[in-house]
Amino acid sequence: MSEQLHGAWWTPDAPTVRVPGTLTGVDGGWQLNLIGSLLVNWGGGEGLHLVPPTTIWGSCLGIPYTLLHCYLADVTGVDPHATESTSDQWVMKWRVARLVRGGSVTDTTRFSAAAFEITGLPAWWPLSGLRGPHVRAGTYTAPDDVVVPLNGGTITIGVRTERHSGRRGKSLRERVIVMADRPSGFTLDDVDKDVAGPLRALVAIGVDEPVSVFNLRLVPAGSPHGAAPTRFLDVDPHDGKEPETLPSSVPAPFPLAPAVEDIPSFLPAWLELARRCSVSLDSVEPRSRSGSLQLQLLDVVNAAETLHRSLYADPAEHPFAERVRKALEQSETITFTSRERRAVRDAVKFTEVSLEQRLLALAEGLGSEVCTWLFSGAVRPWAFVTARIRNVLSHGFTASDGVHEDAGALAGALRLTEAVITLRLLVEAGLPSGASLVDRLERHRGMRSLSHQTVADWPALAHRINPQLWAPPEAESPSANTGENEALPVIPQETATATSPPHVQPPSRK
Repeated sequence: MSEQLHGAWWTPDAPTVRVPGTLTGVDGGWQLNLIGSLLVNWGGGEGLHLVPPTTIWGSCLGIPYTLLHCYLADVTGVDPHATESTSDQWVMKWRVARLVRGGSVTDTTRFSAAAFEITGLPAWWPLSGLRGPHVRAGTYTAPDDVVVPLNGGTITIGVRTERHSGRRGKSLRERVIVMADRPSGFTLDDVDKDVAGPLRALVAIGVDEPVSVFNLRLVPAGSPHGAAPTRFLDVDPHDGKEPETLPSSVPAPFPLAPAVEDIPSFLPAWLELARRCSVSLDSVEPRSRSGSLQLQLLDVVNAAETLHRSLYADPAEHPFAERVRKALEQSETITFTSRERRAVRDAVKFTEVSLEQRLLALAEGLGSEVCTWLFSGAVRPWAFVTARIRNVLSHGFTASDGVHEDAGALAGALRLTEAVITLRLLVEAGLPSGASLVDRLERHRGMRSLSHQTVADWPALAHRINPQLWAPPEAESPSANTGENEALPVIPQETATATSPPHVQPPSRK
């Protein structure tokens, strides 16, 4: 929305207090400039208080608008004591995250149906009426919609056409539309979390490009059905220009996308997995990110640890922690209270399954063929080095080896951990693992580059961190680096799948 919208604006709590203002589209959202002040406690002339996100309603040229998640950015005026006044001597500036055109809603307003599009979805979606071996020149047959269940409702993905006729010719264009409905309804946040967000991430992973949701329209709950046309509310309407689409040179079918026949079973599993593992999915969805390599690595490795906790159950028994508790209980030199013994036992329980083990479990769940292909056989040193770097950066202890400052180690650990999270999410939703997954990865340019990466030599980095535990790379043998003989506890898997082999924990590295 590039034009400016002039109108009156107010808060739902004070509908009679209306002030004039202008809404302008800016990068990443909108900005509302008010000539006057809304009745919110913003601190007056003593400085801005932490004003919670506010909902603002408005009317421009007779069209109702809703501004959601509005944050007060600046206030200027001449009366430092008018903290609760609507004096027009004040100018308020608000940052607006989301706009709804066509109605006055709140965060709790429920909708019965939603429809939207995703950039990249036409390339990712394998069904089309314009392409394929059965299409003849001059004919068009729209493919059937695909319908999948959604928590008491349905999601429908289908092709819709746009026909244009002119004096010199006619054109036909396909659009891939996602529609969701649920009799119990859902809020706007529910649409983002349960439908639009997971599908956007799935398409972005498939096309290996950042994508966005656009043309999001909602049907308010209780809207009449029948001869009357459906009343839609537009969310974040664009300025009339269609978002950029992917170039036609993008190869299809995409290697990290389910087959056509698997979509009815894959999508429900993916939506449920995305709800359970939203933090991990958000960390690997392709999009522009800022921040140092260290900060990005911390986010991704922490997301991997979160994913492991979501997929695997922690051990039911902790023999080592119990041994420590009994040793403290029987100590004769120092007396420990029961509270102190419990605190030490709980601390040991928390660290008994190390981050290195968690990373190994995620990678090995993809199959031995994938580990050999993706890590060139160095999956153990990768897990050891990545865990070590995260712990040094996160806890700040002294590390003379300097691996946590090695740009190649940081970049390699970041990208490989992202790949492991992405592939585990897809496999848990139904994508095949093992040799079948390797065949797909061979066709993925980004994954091929990871399998041939030269920025990080994991065995050499592991030896650099701990020469006593890890032998020099040139001295390695199949039996090298076995560590101690005591086996780590096996973590049972909560949601075992037919494609995920049982995990065998590696030897301890102390």
